[in-house]
Amino acid sequence: MKTKVTNAVLLSSALLCSTAYAEDIKLYGRAHLGIQSSDVGEGRETDIESYASRLGVLSNHKVNDSLEAVFRFEWEVNVTEQDHDGAKAENLTARDQYVGLKGNFGEIMIGRMDTAMKKSENQVDVMNDFAADIKVLFNGENRLGDSIRYQSPLMGEVKLLVTYVAKENSKQNDENGISAAITYGDIHLKRTNMYLALARDEKVAGYTVTRLTGQFQLGDLMLGGMYQDSEKDADGTDGDGYMFSASYKIDDYKLLGQYQHSDMAFGKLKDTGDAASLGVERKLSKQARMYLLYSMFNMDTIEDQDHLAVTLRYDF
Repeated sequence: MKTKVTNAVLLSSALLCSTAYAEDIKLYGRAHLGIQSSDVGEGRETDIESYASRLGVLSNHKVNDSLEAVFRFEWEVNVTEQDHDGAKAENLTARDQYVGLKGNFGEIMIGRMDTAMKKSENQVDVMNDFAADIKVLFNGENRLGDSIRYQSPLMGEVKLLVTYVAKENSKQNDENGISAAITYGDIHLKRTNMYLALARDEKVAGYTVTRLTGQFQLGDLMLGGMYQDSEKDADGTDGDGYMFSASYKIDDYKLLGQYQHSDMAFGKLKDTGDAASLGVERKLSKQARMYLLYSMFNMDTIEDQDHLAVTLRYDF
């Protein structure tokens, strides 16, 4: 009950602050719901799903001509499951929540946030938040508390990111962790037609991981790829994997495709195997879009599975 009251107070405060200090604070969110038909080896079932729907408040407060104070409090909102309606369990899950400073030196933030490795993936995962999100077969998709992250200013087209994760974090096995990345190019693929990133997690959430990511824009075609090598710190178990993605824009439509292979049993499914996905995104307006997606998994030890979904997303 105490946690529920706290969450309600935080959200109410955010709403009040956005009214009182509109010049500094922005309330934003995403409602993303869909109908999903899945077969995970026990027959096909159809359900209503929420795909990382979220609510947040952020601020960039100008302290002086060369310094800004920044903060973000964001929660995932599970708006479909009966077991998470606020009566039996919490329907709010913490996402990025931090405070920091931004200036000519770059940005430094403290709190809970995506690690440098997770940030470095950019938009290469075209199945992000869906059934075939890369985290299903890959590890390293960490958003961790007890963290400090530094992001350098853009130096030409190069940027550095470093995250320090204190050993007090429950996932750290009583040892500090470092996540670091170096990137090249424009993350929006507008100023440059390529984006490259090399990232390394050293003893982060129990793993040491190396990841190479690339995206290339060729007119209306976007091609992406990722290679990853992971080692479990506790016993030295290791493996690797790769992923290819593509999207092609045709007017208000975008065709999506992704293939992922992993020899690492470190992802959400805790198994090795392959995932292949096809989809169509339909842009309805600046804020609204729809998706039709199909994904299938060919797993090595657990049952194969497939998922078909139709979703509606609205950003505000």
